[in-house]
Amino acid sequence: MNQEPSKTNDSSLEETSESQENSNHTEEPQKGTGFWSTVQSVLGAMFGVQSEEQRHKDFEKGSAVQFIVGGIIFVILFILTILYFVNSALENSGAS
Repeated sequence: MNQEPSKTNDSSLEETSESQENSNHTEEPQKGTGFWSTVQSVLGAMFGVQSEEQRHKDFEKGSAVQFIVGGIIFVILFILTILYFVNSALENSGAS
């Protein structure tokens, strides 16, 4: 008589684990961050205004490679922009 409740508990545990496995299979796989989200995260990180929540989302869903490449591209564009404005200012001032 004591064995019957344990069988019931075992079967209910199996059903519970099966339903959890099925629910895991029906969920969409986690998608990474999109292009604009990556750009926003890189810019926020460069200027130091990124929220803690966004940073956690980036680490959970994003790939390190996409943030590294985005950061390198942004730094290069930033340096080229500064050089452009410095050269334009020097030309306008008459310096060569």
